[in-house]
Amino acid sequence: MRIISLQRVLRSGILVAGFVLVASMAPGLQQTNKTASTAPTRTDRAEAKPDKVPMTTSSKAARHDYELGMLNLEDLFFEEEGLNDLRRAVKADPGFALGHAALVYFTGDPREEKREIELAQQNLPYAAPDEKLLIRFLVGTKDGDLIEAISAINDLLAAYPKDSRLGNLYGGWLLDVQNFARAQDVLQRVLKNDPNYYPALNNLAYAYAMNGDFSRTSRLMEQYVAMLPGQPNPQDSYGELLRMAGDFKDSIKHYRAALSIAPNFIDSQIGIASNYALVGDEERARVEYLRAIAMTSERTTKLQYRMLWAMTYYRENHSEQGRKEYIALAALAHKEDLAVSEAECYRTMALFNPQPEGALKDLDAAQHALMEKHDLPRGEREAEFATVLKTRAFIAARAGWPEVASRALDTLAAFAEKSRNNVVQSSYYSTHGAVLLLQGKYTGAATELQEDPRNPLSLQLLANAQEKAGQVPESAKTLAALAAIYDERVETAAIAQPMRDALRRTNSPPTQANSPE
Repeated sequence: MRIISLQRVLRSGILVAGFVLVASMAPGLQQTNKTASTAPTRTDRAEAKPDKVPMTTSSKAARHDYELGMLNLEDLFFEEEGLNDLRRAVKADPGFALGHAALVYFTGDPREEKREIELAQQNLPYAAPDEKLLIRFLVGTKDGDLIEAISAINDLLAAYPKDSRLGNLYGGWLLDVQNFARAQDVLQRVLKNDPNYYPALNNLAYAYAMNGDFSRTSRLMEQYVAMLPGQPNPQDSYGELLRMAGDFKDSIKHYRAALSIAPNFIDSQIGIASNYALVGDEERARVEYLRAIAMTSERTTKLQYRMLWAMTYYRENHSEQGRKEYIALAALAHKEDLAVSEAECYRTMALFNPQPEGALKDLDAAQHALMEKHDLPRGEREAEFATVLKTRAFIAARAGWPEVASRALDTLAAFAEKSRNNVVQSSYYSTHGAVLLLQGKYTGAATELQEDPRNPLSLQLLANAQEKAGQVPESAKTLAALAAIYDERVETAAIAQPMRDALRRTNSPPTQANSPE
């Protein structure tokens, strides 16, 4: 797995390359911690090194738990334990600003995220100068202040070019925001300085794969597996990359290899379930998803897995059952104050709703969920809101409703001008492309839609625009690229899977995909 999601235990007590911790603290914070019953005395000082970002904490326990948590999260072994390590770190030292910022960055719980943003900002004055830059990056990427966040990380990379963890952290974030070319550049520089830094090697393989270049991934994965033969994540990553390439049979083998090493390695269990879902064995997929659901205690993770489970009904064209399950999950998300998940439930129902009018009502519910008062950072709200608007434009384009698409574009443009969030920007281009398509401006529409190259909604509209512009070979290539997307997103299930089925019916398979068995 690559996205920060689940599991690793530090064995033998050996710490890999990472940040250096500094024990110096402001007197005011010392006094604050002395009043806390869990706070240790500030007697330790770690030596600062010039090639690592300095880090300020008051306790050996906080330092140990922070480093353990970062290893768990960075090495992608046991994320839930990694999050608990970070929680113990800030409990040991409530004034540990960077510990709070790391929780902001890695948690999937919006309540915890908002609380930790406040604590990180509250304790920011006590951090070292360069440490403050790192905190601004970790917090800024989540609360929507991307200009300051990107400026901060670029300054840090210039000052600490040999800090492998820092470079890998940035490279991973670039992957999350779909800036694959920049991610490759950053990760390649990390590996040039530190060839054996396997977290960057793992991320680099994903950067190539997400950019559609699978020719380099096998070599990197073989290297990754050889580096860590007794760890599950190399096998899991190999399985996921093979699944992305449509090789389900070998993907399953690597997922099972990961589970043979660590039976509770939840991402591999999810990977197995999704393999079956993608090849149409939805009954088997549901069994495997239920196993994964039972393996996690994180409420946001459990809800996401339940959504994948429910999507299997839509995949097998049992739309009534699928809608019933998603209505229940939307209600649960609302009760749990998980606005993004609630909106995603309604967005899923919209994409599978055969009636355009009903689909727009589902999207109205999604927007309402996001606009209600929630403990939701601005960046996450903006990203999901932009995705809902893009979906609205897609449905309008499919139904031939230019006014609906234009209204979505007007709403999106209002905050796209101020936001550097990549999801917001790509959604704007896609929505603008939908509007141009409805206006008959096919070449312009294709240009805009090409700015969102990994989204099935945009790719379907792009193929349509290219065909109408007389670019028939380009349209065929776009449809093949669309059909070759194998991931767990609702857009893939609603758009890419039907396209694969259609191409297979015409004896034109887009890839050499095979069965898990």
